[in-house]
Amino acid sequence: MQPEQTFGKGGLNGFLDVDELVDRIGLDEDEVEWRKHFIGFDEIDEERLSDLEPLLRDNRQEISDDFYENILQYEGTRKVINRSPKGVEGLKQTQQAYLVSLATGDYDLSYFENRTRIGKLHELLDMPLKHYVGQYGVYYNLLLSRMNERVQDQVVDAIETWAAERDADSGEGGLGRVVGALGFGGDEEVDDGLEESFEAAVRDAIDDGMMDILSLLRIINLDMQIATETYVDSYAKQLEESIERRKRLANEVETDVQAPLSELHESSEVVSKRAEAISQHTESQATGVTRAARELDEVSAAVEEVASVADEVSDESARTEQLAAEGVEAADDALDELEAIENATDRVADAVDSLAERTQEIDEVVDRLDDLAERTTVLAANAKIESSRGGGGDGDTMGVIANEVRSFAEQTKSDLAEIESAVEAVREDASATVATTEETVARVDAGTDRVRETVTSLEAIHESAQQTATGMEDVTAAADQQARGVEATAETLADLSQSADKVASAAESVAAASQEQTASLREVRDSVARLTDEEQEQEPPVYEQLD
Repeated sequence: MQPEQTFGKGGLNGFLDVDELVDRIGLDEDEVEWRKHFIGFDEIDEERLSDLEPLLRDNRQEISDDFYENILQYEGTRKVINRSPKGVEGLKQTQQAYLVSLATGDYDLSYFENRTRIGKLHELLDMPLKHYVGQYGVYYNLLLSRMNERVQDQVVDAIETWAAERDADSGEGGLGRVVGALGFGGDEEVDDGLEESFEAAVRDAIDDGMMDILSLLRIINLDMQIATETYVDSYAKQLEESIERRKRLANEVETDVQAPLSELHESSEVVSKRAEAISQHTESQATGVTRAARELDEVSAAVEEVASVADEVSDESARTEQLAAEGVEAADDALDELEAIENATDRVADAVDSLAERTQEIDEVVDRLDDLAERTTVLAANAKIESSRGGGGDGDTMGVIANEVRSFAEQTKSDLAEIESAVEAVREDASATVATTEETVARVDAGTDRVRETVTSLEAIHESAQQTATGMEDVTAAADQQARGVEATAETLADLSQSADKVASAAESVAAASQEQTASLREVRDSVARLTDEEQEQEPPVYEQLD
């Protein structure tokens, strides 16, 4: 298959619409003519390019081989070439066809539409513009080296033609004419320098060759313009699509973020108010903590005071315990003494009872003596009466009186003996009573001493008890103070707990509001991210869609 038969027949051509592309870049016949006129491309250039066809056709394979050998040295261009479904050999065939087409085209709208296709195909392969334009530099080297040889050949042909014409006119040898034309002849009449006709022939040949080069560069420039336009169009289209997408997304984002922003604003106000409430609760907590700390200090001082008073109370309690033990011992001794007094008193009572009995006996004796005295009195009275009578019966009467007196005397003697015995018994009982009384007195004195000691101990106990009571009152006062401090602390802690609950509730509210804010911000972020993110699903490059 000839290269011309593969040109424009690649697999990527199905992915582009040339007519639409030409219409987008504004390429029509007037535009083509303007571009050609702008760079000076005309019918003469077309003729010159037509004359270059044999050169391009003869060198097309060598140029294409050298071209791809050059660009395949670079990784970037190599990646692009590997994306083409044609492969390197197929691309070489296309390159050869393109090279020949530079000299065989009609250079009309159809020609440049095909150039539009070429540029778009390169863009579809994601070849960077710098690669595409840069490869023309490689093309220049390969083409101009051949054009240089062609120009040199044209100069040589021109010289030979000039020489042949001179030979025909003068009959002189061509070499001599050339030497003479170059100013090396021996004729002194000839001016130094090139012969005008020879110089003109050489210049015309060089000029003709340069014009051929210029014509080739002009058509390549036109090709480059059109291909570049396809890149610019693609970039513009992508930019337009991106702008349109951004506008659409901006409108969607504006719509989407209205509600979250409104909620965010409301949530921010709620957060601000709740944060202010938290601040107030925090200040209240700080005040409560300070008050609680102060009250705890007071409680601590009260506890220390209670501990100190407790130590004193403990000492007083120990002293009281000791005094109480001594009082118990003294009381036990007093009890013993009182028991002894009681026993002595019992003995005194018995002695008194015995004295009472003896006294009763004495009373009885006294009664009898009294009776005897009365009888003696009577007897004396009778004796006096009788004596005053002086009768004969005095003897009998006196005898009777004597008997009575004797009997009385005996009786009295007997009674006196009994009285003496009773008195002796009374004396003995009195001595015993005195001894018992003395013992009782001694016992009473001893008991009194013991009682005094007991009283002293009890007074000491009482004093210690008073001190203990005072200490206990201090302890009670300190305990009351401590209780009040603890109660105040408890109330403060309760307030702190309530404040903490409020803070916790407010914090939960703030957290909820923050979560709402976060959700709103996430919606805003997601919406805004859509402005910068690429489309979620992009079509793969066309070169990846080929079977």
